[in-house]
Amino acid sequence: MSGMAEIAARWPGKSAPEGGIEHPAVLHMLDVAAVAEALIAPLPHPEPLKQALALLCALHDLGKLSGSFRRALREGVAQTFRHWEITEALLRRHDAILAERLGSDDLARYPLYAAAAGHHGRPPQHALVFNRSGTGPGEEWRQMLDAAGPEAEADAAAVIRAFLALWPGASLAGHDDLPQIHRLSWQLNGLLTVADWVGSNAEWFPPAPPTGDLAAYLAAARGRAAEALDKAGLVAPPPATGPLFHFGLRKMQEACAGVGLPDGPMLALIEDETGSGKTEAALILARRMLAAGKGRGLYLALPTMATADAMLRRLREVLPRLFDGAPSVTLAHGRAGLSEDYRDLALAREPDQDEPGPTEWLRDSRRRALLATVGVGTIDQALLAAVRAKHATLRQYGLSRNILIVDEVHEMGDPYMNVLLRQLLRIQAALGGS
Repeated sequence: MSGMAEIAARWPGKSAPEGGIEHPAVLHMLDVAAVAEALIAPLPHPEPLKQALALLCALHDLGKLSGSFRRALREGVAQTFRHWEITEALLRRHDAILAERLGSDDLARYPLYAAAAGHHGRPPQHALVFNRSGTGPGEEWRQMLDAAGPEAEADAAAVIRAFLALWPGASLAGHDDLPQIHRLSWQLNGLLTVADWVGSNAEWFPPAPPTGDLAAYLAAARGRAAEALDKAGLVAPPPATGPLFHFGLRKMQEACAGVGLPDGPMLALIEDETGSGKTEAALILARRMLAAGKGRGLYLALPTMATADAMLRRLREVLPRLFDGAPSVTLAHGRAGLSEDYRDLALAREPDQDEPGPTEWLRDSRRRALLATVGVGTIDQALLAAVRAKHATLRQYGLSRNILIVDEVHEMGDPYMNVLLRQLLRIQAALGGS
């Protein structure tokens, strides 16, 4: 075995299924990086920054190179520190290696290390401080490194160097504005959470024997990632062309069909009398925004479960004219399973992936509902992106990929809800969404 193959063999990332083999942590990290690359590709970032984000995604489970994690996986021994907490400790420990390539300063790198490590719904909480003499890690930082062990600490440095060779153009140079870094850390964390969920699917990324040829493994993982994202329902078809509705447009609808679209994120307010077709006007405008690259899907937020169910029923008829292909569709609220329309969509898509509807992967967790190409749900599912809730950045990422349509907004007059909605719109714009 080569040196890297020995490292891969030494540190398991996923336990062995019955009659199977363990999946090395190093290879799992590349599985997730391959998925992340595909999600990063459409973002409006320069190539060096895209490579830096892919590299950080690859290093998200560096803490699985740890004696404590290996014992937990193989022997069931409880961990004092979780592997994702040790990830941040190792990244900070080897910051000098990363800094030489990534550049910028530690105030920019450290939040991104924390974002990469904290991909299980919340950021790491431990203070990483130097010892009293300032010569090395102290207190909990030292304890986490001790839990990993000296062999893991050395192997982590070798893995970082090997991964740097896979993304030779990675750089944070010019990205040292703290507000920008904080926005980037939210985006990285949400995107990485999705990539980790997809990359952890053993059906799409089956366990593999240790190998030292990381470049060849990454190339193969990229092919699997493209197929996995499609099966998950995360690849959006392009918007359709031609008339969206088969009726004469009213004045507001005509305005939405012809108004100029500004560059970058945009906010549109549609006001008209009851029954004037404001929702149809919003869909006309939204499809134009999709064609202009301002999103890859839609999330329609309604005030109640009943209005969300009714909106899904209305959308079913227009979906073939919204997209040139079958989009993934989800209904996001606590009683989605009781909706006959949603069940019909799910049953139709199971045997035929050319039908619009939810994929099995999207249905597996309510948190994934905002990741579909077309989401319909209650406003509270979107507002959870604006509060300190677990997986808030996942919701932020899902919404920022889509055009957010808040329908029946006049029904959301609660002052508390208004504050949250304003904050949500700020977050949506900050992450490039409309």
